[in-house]
Amino acid sequence: MIDLSVTAGNVLAPPKRWQGMLRDSVSWLLNYLPPVKRYFLEMRFKPMPQYYGGALVREGEAKHSPVGKMFIQPKVTLENGDVTLLDNAIGANFAVIGWGCNPLWGMSDEQIQQWRALGTRFIQVVPEVQIHTAQDNHDGVLRVGDTQGRLRSWFAQHNASLVVMRPDRFVAATAIPQTLGKTLNKLASVMTLTRPDADVSVEKVA
Repeated sequence: MIDLSVTAGNVLAPPKRWQGMLRDSVSWLLNYLPPVKRYFLEMRFKPMPQYYGGALVREGEAKHSPVGKMFIQPKVTLENGDVTLLDNAIGANFAVIGWGCNPLWGMSDEQIQQWRALGTRFIQVVPEVQIHTAQDNHDGVLRVGDTQGRLRSWFAQHNASLVVMRPDRFVAATAIPQTLGKTLNKLASVMTLTRPDADVSVEKVA
């Protein structure tokens, strides 16, 4: 990370004039390559931080699991047509996000009450073209469109249709509707949630 900081400093304030001209030329060219530009702007070349303990439910090999890693922050389209960051739609809360499915499926009434008591947001993501089609929404579920297609790619890559996200934006667990209830019970056990009105602060999730 120290070497990365030094390199970033040299890019922002190059020691030689020709290096500055090269930097400006490359920056201009990147405007015509949005995916490459986003790669650098989002600093995806940085080592990805990952938790291995705490409020997590890990299944399978840690190396290839998204659990403990930070979730992507794409843009989403709301039903009123507004485009915003997924971060803004969630707020400083836990979230259960389902790709194309109701995130409440697989949860008992007691579990729904328990997680809602923590301010959990339940979000159903659909392809962008479907967000403009009127549908009967499930009570307490926010429906959003996948503006950039990044959420579809993420779920396809990790072979899951549901993700549980912590307030710090790290992935706490992944699941499918058939395993969500069991997964949430494991996570609640790790977080010592024993009743719907359990007092759990955001600071305790790490």
